[in-house]
Amino acid sequence: MTAGLVVRRAVEADAPLIAQMIDELNRHQGEETGHVTAEAVRRDGFGARPEFGVLIAELDGKPAGYALFHPTWSTEVGERGFYLYDLYVRDSARGHGVGRALMRALARAAKEEGRTFLWWNSKAWNEEARAFYRTLGGIEEEVRAHALFGEAFERLAEG
Repeated sequence: MTAGLVVRRAVEADAPLIAQMIDELNRHQGEETGHVTAEAVRRDGFGARPEFGVLIAELDGKPAGYALFHPTWSTEVGERGFYLYDLYVRDSARGHGVGRALMRALARAAKEEGRTFLWWNSKAWNEEARAFYRTLGGIEEEVRAHALFGEAFERLAEG
């Protein structure tokens, strides 16, 4: 690991930073920004029953990236794991082992909780991310992600 690189669990005071880095990731991926607020992160990421956890990487004392994850369970293996929703490393911190450190810290956190796997998706066009995941030993499966948001979600829920 690079000297000066630290990975830690996020605390509630990190909510504005987390929201900012989520926007940075969405911008990088060509997605809309501004939907995730610090208040939403506080509301759903902290408190008695958090919906997700966040690991923050700092390089020389500066925020360098984050991993946002939540518990999951596999019907394929009958085991508990973590679903990695976001892995993001700021441009200025790339090439310093930040992504690997975040993934290692996430695997360790999972293991400490008796979990046995990590699961995540990547964009098909993001060859850099896909190549990185292969260096970790990640297997790539042909899957298609599906989602319902907004009006489609409302129609299904109402119908």
